[in-house]
Amino acid sequence: MIGFYLKKNFCDGWDHILFLIVPNILTTLYAALAFFLLSVTFNLNTPFALLLSCLAFIVFMALGMVLVMASAENAAAIADFQMPTLGAYFKQMPKVFFDAVRYGALLGTLMVVAFIGVPVYFSAGGILGFALCATLIFFEAIFFLTLQWFIPLKTILGRGFVQTVKKCFVLFFDNAGFSVFVFFFNLFLLALSLMIFCLVPGPAGVVLSGINALRLRLYKYDWLDVHPENKTAKLRKKIPWDALLKEDRDNLGPRGFKSFFMPWKMDN
Repeated sequence: MIGFYLKKNFCDGWDHILFLIVPNILTTLYAALAFFLLSVTFNLNTPFALLLSCLAFIVFMALGMVLVMASAENAAAIADFQMPTLGAYFKQMPKVFFDAVRYGALLGTLMVVAFIGVPVYFSAGGILGFALCATLIFFEAIFFLTLQWFIPLKTILGRGFVQTVKKCFVLFFDNAGFSVFVFFFNLFLLALSLMIFCLVPGPAGVVLSGINALRLRLYKYDWLDVHPENKTAKLRKKIPWDALLKEDRDNLGPRGFKSFFMPWKMDN
C-alpha cells in the first residue's frame, strides 16, 4: 500500500503540476508578506512586542490556511482521477474560509505554545524542567500528527469542524504508524519545495499527499464494514491491499519513465 501511495502521489502531482504551482505561488507570496510584517512587529520598541508577534503569527496562519485549504477540492478531484480546474481553486476560498481560519489558528496556537514553552521548560533545568519539556514535546507531536488529517477528512467526509477534529484523533490512534510515515513524507515534500522556490510540491502538494493517503486508507474501513468478523486487532492487520487497490492500479496504469515526458508513448 505504501509503495502504491508514493507512486500515485508522484504521478498525480506530475500530471497536474499546474494545479500545484498556482496555489503555491499565491501561498509563497502571502508567506513572504507575512514574514515581513512579523519581523516589523517583533522589532517594535515595546514590551509587548513578543505578545503582538505571537498574536500576529496566529492571525497570519489562520488567513494563510485559506489559500492552502482551497486547493483541497482540486486535490480530491486529482486523487479520484478526475480533472481539476483553476476556477475551482478560487471558488473554494469563500467556501472553506471559516474552517480554514479556525484550523490555521489552531495550528498557529500550537506552534506558539511550542515556541515559548519548550525553551522556557528546558532552560529551567532540573528533573522537573526536563520532564515538563518532554511532556510538552510529546503532546505537541501527538497534536500535529493528528491534525495533519484535518484537511483530508474535511474534504472527503465533509463533516463539521469539531466532528472533523474528533475524527482526526480516531484516525490517528487507529493508524499511528501510517500517520507518522505520512507526516515525515510531507515534511520531506516541504523540504524539497525549498530547493525549487516553493513551486512544487509545496503546500498544495502536501494537501494532495494527505488526501491521497486518506483516500487509500479508507478502503480498509470499507473492507472492514463488509467483513466485520475481521475487526479483531490481529485480523485488522491482514488487510488485502492488493485486491483493494486493484481498481486504482488499473486507473493509474503502467507508468514508465517515458510516460512522464512523452505521455503518448505510455507503456502497455
